[in-house]
Amino acid sequence: MKKIIFYISAILFCLPIQAQQRFFGVIQDADGYTNVRDTSGTVIGKLLDNHVFADWDAQKNHKEWHSVEYGAETGITKTCPNGNTHTGDIHKSRIRYLADLPQLKKQPQSTDKCLVYANDTLTVKIDFQNFNPQKHAIVYDLEAGFVRSIDGCSDLTGIDDNIPHEEYASVTVKHPAGILEFPTAYIAHLYEPSRNNVVVALGKGNSLFISTQNSDGTGGYYAVWTVENYLVKSLFVLHDF
Repeated sequence: MKKIIFYISAILFCLPIQAQQRFFGVIQDADGYTNVRDTSGTVIGKLLDNHVFADWDAQKNHKEWHSVEYGAETGITKTCPNGNTHTGDIHKSRIRYLADLPQLKKQPQSTDKCLVYANDTLTVKIDFQNFNPQKHAIVYDLEAGFVRSIDGCSDLTGIDDNIPHEEYASVTVKHPAGILEFPTAYIAHLYEPSRNNVVVALGKGNSLFISTQNSDGTGGYYAVWTVENYLVKSLFVLHDF
């Protein structure tokens, strides 16, 4: 299974951003959830509204049941290095891809240090900053010379044992009721962010999804944030190289 996911992930990074978004989905079901089954058809889990998952069979239209991978409904889930995800099958009729959802448009005032996406009622700002080693506690492997941890975290996403060049400075959502600033935990340790591969999609009710493809090579990864009722609900990081 891991070998299959490895090859699919490699293919994903070669696709245009809209095609990549078609691998990430949420459910569409009048009941507000859909069951996840194993290969024998036994129910082993449940996906609720706005719960993001990766569909490994997204391009296999002939298949009725698609293999999906997903994390916790709330909080932070990373597939690597110590993956805490779940896998199973759901019927393809229950899937709606992020690429098919309404999307916020990138605004002309976007710069290399700040991306802005907006519609008539929402504005999403993503700010970047240079990584300053002087402001971080970095632990090196003395024998091999690579970075072992940064600020006490060894789960470093977007780099290959080297010092990062850039990191997220902040992510904010301006909405009718005020301004949401993402908690530090939801943007920390995600390095080498991209300006080109970002999508902001609108879900049901007061929900939105910010999806990005960052870094490259062995450090390449996807990050999808879910905002619901103007609170950060989850972060799903897909990294399987």
